Amino acid sequence: MQKLGKFILFFLIFFSCNVFAFITPDTLSPGVSKHLSKSINNTALQSQLYGMSNLSVPERKQEAFFIKINNLLNKKDLDNHSQALANILMANYHVLNSDTLRAREFMTIAQPLVQSVNEASLYNQYDYVNVFVLRSEGDLEEALKVSEDLYEKVKDKWVLNKLGDLVLENAYINALFARYRESIQSLDIALDYSLDSNDPYLISETYNVFGILYSFLNDHKSAIMYFEKAIDVMQQHPNLVRNIYFYANLADSYRQDDQYEKALELTDKTMQLAIRENDIPLQAFAHQVKARVYTNQEKYEEALQQLKSAKTLQEQVGEQMFGYELYLDFASAYLKLGQIDEAEEHIELAIDSAKEAAKLDDFYLNKLRSDIEAKRGNFEQAYNLLSKSSRAYRQSYNDNLTYVSNLAREQLDQERLSFENKLLENEVALNSKYVDKYKSYSNFLIAFVILLFLLMSIGFWLFFKYRRLAKTNEQLALTDTLTKLPNRRQMFRKLDNEHVKSVPGQSIYSLIIFDIDHFKTINDRFGHHIGDKVIKRIASITQHTLREEDTIGRISGEEFLIILPETVLKDAEVIARRLNERFANAEFSDLAEGIHLTASFGVTEYSQEDERLDMVINRADRLLYKAKKEGRNRVISTFNNDDTDSN
Repeated sequence: MQKLGKFILFFLIFFSCNVFAFITPDTLSPGVSKHLSKSINNTALQSQLYGMSNLSVPERKQEAFFIKINNLLNKKDLDNHSQALANILMANYHVLNSDTLRAREFMTIAQPLVQSVNEASLYNQYDYVNVFVLRSEGDLEEALKVSEDLYEKVKDKWVLNKLGDLVLENAYINALFARYRESIQSLDIALDYSLDSNDPYLISETYNVFGILYSFLNDHKSAIMYFEKAIDVMQQHPNLVRNIYFYANLADSYRQDDQYEKALELTDKTMQLAIRENDIPLQAFAHQVKARVYTNQEKYEEALQQLKSAKTLQEQVGEQMFGYELYLDFASAYLKLGQIDEAEEHIELAIDSAKEAAKLDDFYLNKLRSDIEAKRGNFEQAYNLLSKSSRAYRQSYNDNLTYVSNLAREQLDQERLSFENKLLENEVALNSKYVDKYKSYSNFLIAFVILLFLLMSIGFWLFFKYRRLAKTNEQLALTDTLTKLPNRRQMFRKLDNEHVKSVPGQSIYSLIIFDIDHFKTINDRFGHHIGDKVIKRIASITQHTLREEDTIGRISGEEFLIILPETVLKDAEVIARRLNERFANAEFSDLAEGIHLTASFGVTEYSQEDERLDMVINRADRLLYKAKKEGRNRVISTFNNDDTDSN
């Protein structure tokens, strides 16, 4: 029966091929021939358009792409399917070149055509471009929903570079929503796609979004590192990668890290390149970054001039997210100048321009409103708004502590503490004015003396209360919440003190940076609550292994830093190997069956050539990276650039 079935199938295929071989346009009637020819032409054109949709982003941004699509749209006999695809691709070209208004025009034309064709592949192409247009228009919730649904439909069908582009946009939108856990997961997937597809543009863009994420988290050192990596990839592939926004993003991170000269230098470079490329949105952003630098330098009038130039350019583009940030920068500058009404007006303009973004930015908006109320002397209202800001901030960040730096939260705590102390100072000053105003009335002298005594008692009570609170907050700001070890900020302070007192020939110290190998596997396999317990266990093992004078701290998720005072490289290596052995032999069965750990170590010591602390840290970091690259579960140490490796 199987042989008979195969024979029948072979016969049908043979018969069909021979029949179609003899059916040519010449053998058909003129009407049928014309219809068949048109159908074949339409199918070929649609195939060509789908192929163009799979081109890399730089190719889809080029003018040649625009000309080709524009020529197709000028044809009168396009079928609905081809016409819909052409309009979608034209919208894609415009949104990639930051012209959101034109992109939406073409998407509006394409929408009814897509519905009339009613094919899944066409809907997918429409949704892909619509994600970018929606995000540019500020409709972040809809953009995120469309991108997540689309990815599930096409993740096994589309080319890698296009999937990477979609996932990268998803990561960026999640970062705007402060969903940092989801954002980092998407970034990891996007990086895999970009590396597997060997797409330099996508690799550099992924590093760029990593930088944006860390910039949102106020971890400016990490942001600078990723922006520099993005620029490095771009400069290695100038013909394939051209995104001068990287320079502007790096300039803004330098500004946030108080490196104003570097920020201004890069801003000027960005402006020159943007003018040369006739990139209006980038020119606007360069003005905006320069305005932020001037605001930080207290040059508020110059900042306003730059912001006005940015606004003039931005209005030509119409991207809502950019307009939202611009209005907030106006509000900040006006606030610094003491022009409270103008600041308040621009906050409302920002909210009106992008309501969805404003909902996500409740923390910053309330902080600005708090500053406004403080300027007006409404300290109780200012304090309440600051408390709301703090709660919104903590609610946003608490679920992401194992994924991201704690620097942003520490900065908020310090700002809150500083504001509370200023509030106390203002209350004391107001009390003094109150006493001075009425002390001339002798009939009430005794009453005022009693009142003054009471006020001073309250003042001292408040002073000591907030002093204790300040000490408690300072301790919390310098301690890792999971392990109770010193955090990154405290460890860098201690390391700086050790570095300052190190004198060549008299004092020496060594440094160990280690990272738990394949820790993500533990989280994925056993859950984050077990992962947290493993990190605490590793911290305990390390503390019991080190000497009393040594210091260990947790500087990121599964990464630790050890400071070894008065210790040479050879002794530091012994300590690192001892730790490596104890980790490998540690028992974790009480937490979960099947947990076995190793770690990778980078070990170095201070040398006379180390003029700056970051030279020592970067060397240890590079050695750790080398240990991981060479297979993990090993100790890599160096001195005077002479590497040694011990497993």
